[in-house]
Amino acid sequence: MIRSRAFATKLALLFIALALPTIAVSMVAVPAMAASSVGPKTAAPCKAPRDLVRLSRPLSAAQGAMTRDGDFRIVALGSSSTQVAGASHPKMCYPAQLEAELNRRFHPDKHFEVVNRGVGGEMASDMLARLDGQVLSLKPDLVIWQTGVNDAIAGVPLEDFRMELAQGIDAIKAAGADVILLDLQYYPRSERVAGYRDYLRAMATVATEKAVPILRRHAYMKHLLDNRKYTAAQILAPDLFHLNDLSYRCLGNMVADAIGDGLEQAGRALPLNKTASAR
Repeated sequence: MIRSRAFATKLALLFIALALPTIAVSMVAVPAMAASSVGPKTAAPCKAPRDLVRLSRPLSAAQGAMTRDGDFRIVALGSSSTQVAGASHPKMCYPAQLEAELNRRFHPDKHFEVVNRGVGGEMASDMLARLDGQVLSLKPDLVIWQTGVNDAIAGVPLEDFRMELAQGIDAIKAAGADVILLDLQYYPRSERVAGYRDYLRAMATVATEKAVPILRRHAYMKHLLDNRKYTAAQILAPDLFHLNDLSYRCLGNMVADAIGDGLEQAGRALPLNKTASAR
C-alpha cells in the first residue's frame, strides 16, 4: 500500500514541479557566484538561540560511542537539503559542514564521520524503504532524519506521514542508534502550501510519542529572518527554496551545537556512576 501511494504522490510532485518551476529546480549545484552574492553579511553570526539547540532527550546511545575506540558514525538521511541542492559544491552540504565542525570541536579526543544519505525529491516513505540497506547497514551511532517538505508539497496524508516516521524511528532505535529528527525548512512560498504547519506539528508529535529529540529548522530559519540577520535571498539559493552555502554552514553549526548538548546531557551522570562503582 505504501509503495502504490508513494508512486501516486511522486506523480503529484511532478505536477507541482510543472506548475511551480521556481520550486522544482534541478539537482545540479548552483554556480559558486550565487553563494558568494551573500557579500559581507556572510560573516555575520548565525548561531542558533539556546532553546533551539537544546535537545529534549539526551543522546544516550551515542554517548557510548564517545567512550569506545573507533569513529563516531553519523548518517544524515534526507532529501535535497541533505544531499546538496543549492550549494556551490558537494562539500558545502550540511553533512560535510557538520563533520568538519564536530571534528574541529572534539579533536583529538574523537573523530566523527558523517555519511550523506540524502536523495533529492524523496518523501518519508522513500527514505523508510531504503533505511535498512543504506542507513542501518552502516551501523551508525546516530541518525539525523531530515524530512517533511516533499510530503507537505505532495499532500501525503498526515496519518501516513506519522506512521512512516514512527516506523523509521522504531527501526533506528532497534538497531541501537540514536535519532534526531530535523523538521521542515522555511521558505517564503511555504506559507502558501496547504497544511504545511500541520506537518511541522506532526513531526513534533511523533518525536514526543517516540521520545526522540527534534531540531526545529523551520523556527531557526524564521529566527534568522525575523531578527533581520539575513534576508531570504541571502540564506536561500536563487530559487528561494533550497538552502545555499551560507545556510548549509549555519545548519551544520546548529546541528553540531545540538549534538554537543545531547552528548553533554547523556554524560552528566557518568562521573557519579564511576564514583558509585568505586565504593
